[in-house]
Amino acid sequence: MTDELDFARIKSLLADFAKTNKAKETIMRRQVTSNLAHVEQLLAETDQALKILATGQHMPFVDSEAIDPILLKAKKGLLLSADELEKVADYLRVMTLLKRFFARLASQAPLLNSYVQSLTELPELEEAIYDAIEHGIVADRADRDLARLRRQLTQDQAQIREGLNHFLTNKKYQPMVQDPLIVEKNDVLTIPMKANYKNQLNGQIVASSAGGKTVYWQPAKMVNLSAEIATVKMQITNIEYAILGALTAQVFENVHDINEDIAAITAIDEIMARARYSQSFDGKKPILNHENELELKAVRHPLLTKPVPLSVRLDQKQSVLMITGPNAGGKTVALKTVGLMILMTELGLFLPSEKPCLIPVMDRVWTLIGDHQSIDNSLSTFSAEMKQIAAITAGATTRSLILLDELGTGTDPNEGSAIAIGVLQELYLRGCLIVATTHYSAIKDFALQHNGFVTAEMDFDPNTLSPTYRLILNRIGDSRALWIAKKVGLSDRVLRLAENYLARDEFPLALKQVKLEAKRAHPSQPKKIFHKGDVVYISSIKKEGIFHSLEGQQAKVFVEKKFDLYPLRRLQLRRLAKELYPEGYNLDLLFVENWKDYKFNKDLARGSKKAFKELRRKEQNGN
Repeated sequence: MTDELDFARIKSLLADFAKTNKAKETIMRRQVTSNLAHVEQLLAETDQALKILATGQHMPFVDSEAIDPILLKAKKGLLLSADELEKVADYLRVMTLLKRFFARLASQAPLLNSYVQSLTELPELEEAIYDAIEHGIVADRADRDLARLRRQLTQDQAQIREGLNHFLTNKKYQPMVQDPLIVEKNDVLTIPMKANYKNQLNGQIVASSAGGKTVYWQPAKMVNLSAEIATVKMQITNIEYAILGALTAQVFENVHDINEDIAAITAIDEIMARARYSQSFDGKKPILNHENELELKAVRHPLLTKPVPLSVRLDQKQSVLMITGPNAGGKTVALKTVGLMILMTELGLFLPSEKPCLIPVMDRVWTLIGDHQSIDNSLSTFSAEMKQIAAITAGATTRSLILLDELGTGTDPNEGSAIAIGVLQELYLRGCLIVATTHYSAIKDFALQHNGFVTAEMDFDPNTLSPTYRLILNRIGDSRALWIAKKVGLSDRVLRLAENYLARDEFPLALKQVKLEAKRAHPSQPKKIFHKGDVVYISSIKKEGIFHSLEGQQAKVFVEKKFDLYPLRRLQLRRLAKELYPEGYNLDLLFVENWKDYKFNKDLARGSKKAFKELRRKEQNGN
């Protein structure tokens, strides 16, 4: 199922607290566990990591990203450079320091200390590298012959420089000198001379300038010494390669152990990241159970800037929470908060709550949240929802958390309510924990009468006519449809018609006074023909709606549960009504705005005693 709870965003925030790239990648791939013992261990790790953070001590750490390619190179049998070997030694030293760090804190974090103590220390390799390498080069102390040859090289190069400086100061050669300095060309020290004197020079022309005006000359007396320097350099290189080769072989022999250590350090980094993230919102360690008991104590949605705390309790006796109240009142946020608290716990995180929460370890969190219309499969919202519900009812177990947002919408309210009630009862009898939201009166009545359900309302302030986003248990809330309609800009005239209907229970039956004159359609434009119930696309608002009727060149279209007029030229046919609904289907059902009143009048029409009783009650009360 899709990530309808935004759990991937939680993992992304958690990954930001990791120090190493490997740990960040591991966190993003991490799946929650449904094993109680495993979750307990994860929370114990986080708890001990928080105790380490509380000490304020700096924990030694280094990202393995720098040595991963070095280890791969050694594994392939390629020679490592002095700088690469030094990076390996630096990493080994940090592992040693990390091991000592946790050893000092063994009493506060015994579990983490046991993990770190399993690291394989390689002091011989570390010492061998540091003995032979210094500041990214092979040190003189690595080999006696190496030190001797380097001293000889220094002496020979100084002798050449001294000789070259003598030639530079010789008056005989000064007119021939292009630049009075010593230049190294092709690994040989030379003097830049004017090219027109090259035939008068006794010695070796090492190189020429690109323009040919300068030649780089070495006097004959220096040629033999230069050859000796070249030999010494070759001997030095051979010794350095031998030392680097021996150290590379040692690294190769320990690649497996080093990679095992890297994996352990990555795991520690992941644990510390959980602790840092939990610390960022002052998280409380949840109390686990396997008896489907859920008690949230003023938890805050971790992705909202100013979330309203949520408190709720479910158990085996009352395992279903039915949330009612207005749209935009926070029902879906409450639903998602419950799911996130379960998933965060199973990931090993503490919870953003006022007090420790009681959290059941669930085998899976099933969700039905948002619009499930499938364009690719040509499924309506209701069809796509039913497909998902079928999967939930087929796969849910006693240890499943089910989150259902507005179950049964997108079809006839009576039939949708009936299906929703059946689904809720089936999942309840199966032992699942369920949190659901609804606007339907029938589902609200069902929840009120069911001893296994807890009802709740998203609070609404009647004085300010605005939601407070607080969940009030053991209450049933209204949908506040008129307030929502006014807030989103529905005209006052329409709202007055609706209010009058609610107050007097009478339909607004006044006839229109608009008179239209027939106009011939433009011959170059074919007339668009739509039928009642056709699904059309309105290009001006980039939304789909249901065509109702024509009013001149304006089309009356039902969009997002309300009528509006749009220019006919802005409509494009998407699906014919005859393709969507069976012959004889009452298309007026598609345009019902208030199902409660529609059902009441329908019951009156069929002679329902209950409806007539309700009508008499309204008449007696003057409604």
